[in-house]
Amino acid sequence: MAGSLDVHISDRFKPAGRTVFGYPSGEVFEVRDIRVDGCVVPHALLFNITNPSDQRLISVDALKDIKLYIPVELQSLEFHGQFSKSRNL
Repeated sequence: MAGSLDVHISDRFKPAGRTVFGYPSGEVFEVRDIRVDGCVVPHALLFNITNPSDQRLISVDALKDIKLYIPVELQSLEFHGQFSKSRNL
């Protein structure tokens, strides 16, 4: 197996490319499973969070390539709390 995975179940990604209309893609995909058996390179089974029937099997190496996929970070609630407090000063 090549390198460490660095991709885990429940990680979220969105395609780095643009839509056919030139806008950034708004689709967000979540890792449902990681398949290693029978694969030369590990693959992640992704599903679209707004349309779970839209599933894709993508190489973990492709998910780690920022030219193809961008990791989606969930904003922490702690950050929002700090922001609100600083606005009240």
